[in-house]
Amino acid sequence: MLHLGSIGGTSIDVDFTFFILIFLFAARSYEANHDIAAALIWAPVIFISILLHEFAHAGTIAMFGFGSSHVVLGGMGGVTINERRARPWQDMLISAAGPLSSFALAWICLLIFYRVGYTQRDPMLQTFLPLMYRVGIIWGIFNLLPIPPLDGGRALRNLLRMFLRENLAFTIAVWIAIVVGGAIAIYGLATRDYFLALIIGWFTFNNFQQWQEYRQRGFPGD
Repeated sequence: MLHLGSIGGTSIDVDFTFFILIFLFAARSYEANHDIAAALIWAPVIFISILLHEFAHAGTIAMFGFGSSHVVLGGMGGVTINERRARPWQDMLISAAGPLSSFALAWICLLIFYRVGYTQRDPMLQTFLPLMYRVGIIWGIFNLLPIPPLDGGRALRNLLRMFLRENLAFTIAVWIAIVVGGAIAIYGLATRDYFLALIIGWFTFNNFQQWQEYRQRGFPGD
């Protein structure tokens, strides 16, 4: 684990699997007849996108008065750790803050690309800003999928907790995750997007395990 420091009391660590994630994206985009810089640009794009996404969670947590957090960047993206006792509506907004920040980042990059003349003359920015825009949109949509541990899954469960008892909210949320996750994993296999199929399949399996544990224990887990 590499410790990068802290910002506003929120500490930042990078797990070695995060570098594997960057390598996989760079390797997928590398072409022998193109400059390797076009592939390496993925490193700052992924780092900035995920870090700002997690800091949106941390900032919302702090805004609600739950103190500083611990951000860890890893192979699955990132996680914001904070021991808190938040109400369902607070946790829903904390989860939603991540995807919303990704969309905001995409919009800012698009605005800079078309409004700042220098970006049209700089080859690096001509590659960097459109890629940041695409990643922001895709990362935001991906995280809105109703499949825990993605933000959409957590937000959905907390939304249900606002109106339903805990057990029923968990049951509805976990089965939505299993059905939607299974469908997306099958789609990934059918389109040969094995990375999507693997990661969504893993999340779906974890949700099914939570359902099995719930049936044994009689109360939902996290």
